[in-house]
Amino acid sequence: MLNKLLYFFVNLLPKSLRKIFDRYEEQIVYIYYGVLTTLVNLIVQYGVQFGILSQVPWNEQFEVTLSTDIAWCVAVVFGFYVNKRYVFKSKTMEKKGLAWEFLSFTGGRVLTLLAENGIMLVGSFFYHDAETDTDNFWIFTLFKFIAQVVVTLSNYFISKLIVFRKKKTEAE
Repeated sequence: MLNKLLYFFVNLLPKSLRKIFDRYEEQIVYIYYGVLTTLVNLIVQYGVQFGILSQVPWNEQFEVTLSTDIAWCVAVVFGFYVNKRYVFKSKTMEKKGLAWEFLSFTGGRVLTLLAENGIMLVGSFFYHDAETDTDNFWIFTLFKFIAQVVVTLSNYFISKLIVFRKKKTEAE
């Protein structure tokens, strides 16, 4: 459904813009699904951190890290599915190849999770000292945005160059 929605709007584009889309289709589709994966991540993170975890007197840095990790897990599963199927169009279905794709995808995401946790941890020291809840929210959102930009760019190159790289027989 999400893919049909994207291509519905692409088909509405004038010919000149459609040519640009055709030339950069993989990158544009990656950005589209990256935005959706980021939304999944944000919805889960906000729901967990400011919903479930806010009811328990946690250490703020632990709360941020735990909610980031939960959001990451959900986003990785969603991201693997859409990257495999719609972005890189991997046809791998045998168990060994599928396991390689999932484990290398997840492994790459672990590296970028460490980067995201580092960015969010640094951010937590700033918004922990915020004077109002509104300041806290906006500082948190700024650091979350920075983290997502770093993570999205890193994840694209990991997926393109390692996880879903085209084998010579596929590319020919």
